[in-house]
Amino acid sequence: MNQIQNPHDDDEIDLGKLFQVFWRGKFIIAFFTAIFAGFGVYYAIMLTTPIYSANSVVMLNSQSEQIVDLPSVLSQLTNDETVVQTEIEVMRSRILVGKVVDELDLMSDPEFNTTLQEPDLADRIKDALTSFLPVGNNLGADEEILSQSLLRDQVIDHVLESYSVLVVPNTTAFRITARTEEPEKSARLADVVAEQYVQSQIDVKRDATMQAIDWLSDQVSELRLSLQKSENAVKEFKTNTPMISPDVLSGLERQLRSLRDRIESTERDAEDASQFLAQVSSAETYAEKAAIADNSLLSSLAARAETDPDAARRFDAQFNSLVERANRAVSEADSQLNTLRTSENVLEERIQTESEAFVELEQLTREAEANRTLYEYFLARLKETSAQQGIQQSDSRILSYAVVPLEPSQPNKKLIVLMSTFLGLVLGSGIVLLLELRKRTFRSSQELEQFSGFRVTGQVPLIASRNRQGVLSYVLENPTSPVTEAIRNLRTSVLLANIDHPPKLIMTTSSIPGEGKTTVAASLAMNFVGMGKRVLLIEGDLRRRSLEQYFGKNTTGTGLISALTTDTTLQEAVSHLTDYGIDILFGEKTEANAADILSSGSMQRLLAEAREAYDIVIIDTPPVLIVPDARVVSQFVDAVLFVVKWDSTHHQQVEEALGLFSPDVIGGLVLNQIDPKGFKRYGYSYGYGYGYAANYGNDYYKDE
Repeated sequence: MNQIQNPHDDDEIDLGKLFQVFWRGKFIIAFFTAIFAGFGVYYAIMLTTPIYSANSVVMLNSQSEQIVDLPSVLSQLTNDETVVQTEIEVMRSRILVGKVVDELDLMSDPEFNTTLQEPDLADRIKDALTSFLPVGNNLGADEEILSQSLLRDQVIDHVLESYSVLVVPNTTAFRITARTEEPEKSARLADVVAEQYVQSQIDVKRDATMQAIDWLSDQVSELRLSLQKSENAVKEFKTNTPMISPDVLSGLERQLRSLRDRIESTERDAEDASQFLAQVSSAETYAEKAAIADNSLLSSLAARAETDPDAARRFDAQFNSLVERANRAVSEADSQLNTLRTSENVLEERIQTESEAFVELEQLTREAEANRTLYEYFLARLKETSAQQGIQQSDSRILSYAVVPLEPSQPNKKLIVLMSTFLGLVLGSGIVLLLELRKRTFRSSQELEQFSGFRVTGQVPLIASRNRQGVLSYVLENPTSPVTEAIRNLRTSVLLANIDHPPKLIMTTSSIPGEGKTTVAASLAMNFVGMGKRVLLIEGDLRRRSLEQYFGKNTTGTGLISALTTDTTLQEAVSHLTDYGIDILFGEKTEANAADILSSGSMQRLLAEAREAYDIVIIDTPPVLIVPDARVVSQFVDAVLFVVKWDSTHHQQVEEALGLFSPDVIGGLVLNQIDPKGFKRYGYSYGYGYGYAANYGNDYYKDE
């Protein structure tokens, strides 16, 4: 027969099957959902403490009120992101929280001071155990102070955990959210944090102003002393130094320039006189002397002096007088030059002295003026800063105070119940999926066909019977029951599998014991008998002989082993059951290996004889994965009916068992022992029919 394509590698998720899995496990899911929902209700109502939230809003001032037009010691805060985040940290600072703790006396509040809370069972056990330890109870002064400090730090930590500060989007406002166990406490805590934050800004500016005043006061005092010292130095210098001024220095410099001009002129005159004296002294003749003297009288006397003694005498007297005057002129010029140079030196020394004194006076004066300028500036700044005391403004203001909440914000009981219910739903669904993944069995013919690749030729429901003999009785007594119709459909499928050459030798087997292969073989044989067929049912399971439990004891005393190993004929070995209208070749106990017996030539000849003597021969063989008997017999038959127990046989078992047969010999699969209620529980509508028409078959099947 043709095989169906095996879709093992299909990775698509079948939502319908997934829904069916959840539907089958709806009670498990409902159980976990109910358990978790109940726990969520109990936790939300009994175990959680109501928490109330209150909000106060603080805004950074973009413009501050200017009472006086004086520069502030600290500049106003800007609105950039860094400043905003810094102010959030200020509102979360331990110093500010410490002031809040003192303001609200939170050290005495059990909500924040856990040492004041009633001890729970664990604390009581811990105290009981530590009471037996030899530990001193008296703490020293330093240890007690340290203990109080640690306790205060713990309270501050709890307060920090009880409120948060967030920036209102697209604004420079901060929302302070406080969460405590009491509504009034939450509102008060949010307000006090806001007030302490605003007050801290004022305190910072006030402290900065006081520090500035103290520093400016010290600087003004020092500058006052420096100013007095520099002014006294100027006065003392003026007292001890003659009056000097720029005009006097200018006059002295003019005198010096005039004196230097005279010295230069006198030096020229002295040089001229010295040269004239040298020339006069070097002249030897009367003509040379008269030429040097450039005197008309001497020139006339020189012309006669050579010949006239009187003229020579008069010439010498006149020339000597000229030489004496030249000597006096040289002496007078040198004396005057020395006097002028002495006066120059004296005047230069005076100008140098008075210039140095003037420079020193100027330096003292400038120093005094600088001290005066600094003193006046710091004095004015001191007065301005002092005037700002008491008018400092904070950079923030409280935009709105907290409103006492009427309803607790935590816990969100609805959300807790919803989340716990959802968690139970998810956990239940996960467990159902896990169980589904672990249980790899077949629950529908479609699953079996898709997995195996072979056509399912029959679906047989579970027969309600306490013993195996009652199975046949039920089938015979209820010809219109769903079980009988299922067997009848199986018979029809077997006959129609090959219309031209319908199978005559049919073998039933399964993967493992307990799948109902013998019941299917016996029921199918009885159904063929109902068609008027001559049917032989052979018990091929020699290890577990069970046909006597269906049809009663062997009437001939012989069976399959006798027919194969002795001279007993087939007709002599067969038991003819007139009550059922069927011939049965029972199995017999043997010491020989069953597989060897079934694979013998005698077995082949026996089956050939049975094929000729009967219309239908059905052989019930052992499970494939247990012994090789079924594989041996399968080589002699026309078709193998492979029985699979519904929701029991594992995928791997079916896969291994079918792999042991040649695909051509598999006549079809039978999904057996189907539980109708379980079938519906798995999301299938079982009407003992095929496909979508199965839902409409219930009116045709009746249990008499």
